Amino acid sequence: MGKVKIEKNTVQETLIVPLYGRKMCAEKFPELYKDVFAEKLCAGLDYDFSELEKKNNSFLYEFGSLEAAMRQLNIMWEIKEYLKKYPKARLVNLGCGLDETGKACDNGLCHIVNVDFPDVIAVRKKLISKQDREESIACDLRDYLWMDAVDGTEGAIFFAAGVFHYFKRDEVKALVSELAVM
Repeated sequence: MGKVKIEKNTVQETLIVPLYGRKMCAEKFPELYKDVFAEKLCAGLDYDFSELEKKNNSFLYEFGSLEAAMRQLNIMWEIKEYLKKYPKARLVNLGCGLDETGKACDNGLCHIVNVDFPDVIAVRKKLISKQDREESIACDLRDYLWMDAVDGTEGAIFFAAGVFHYFKRDEVKALVSELAVM
C-alpha cells in the first residue's frame, strides 16, 4: 500500500500538526510520553514535513508538542477512569482526525466510535486498521444525526481533543446540549 497524499491548505492538513506534535514529543521526551501510533501514521503520509521539522527545536513548537501530548494523556486518564465503572462503554472521539486515543484506552470490552468529516474518515481508513469493536462515522459533527448511531446503553464518554476551536461558541453550546439529552 502506498502513502496517503495530504495536500497543502486542505482540511486534511489540519490533521498533521497535532499528529506530528505527538510524534515529536514522543521522540524528544520518551520518558514522559509514548505514542506508538503517531510515528507509524506520519510514516504512512505523503506530506512535506520540512516546515514542521524546521520548527522542531523552537521553544514554542516544543511547548505546543508537550501541550498536545499532555492533552491526550489527560483525556486518556479520564477515559480509563470512566471505563472502570462502565467497561463496555462507547468511547466517542469527536473530530477524531488521526487520533488513536480510543485504541490507547481499549480495555478489550469497550467500543470505539470515531466521528469526523467524510474526507477525514477516508484518510483514516487508508492509514489505520479498524478493530472489531470500532466504527467510524463520516459526517459533520453539527449534523446531529450521527448521534443516532451511538448506543450509550452501557455508557458513553465523548471527547474532543482539537475540534472545538473550529466551531463558533453557539455551535459548541448546541452540541453539548444535544449530547446532554442523548
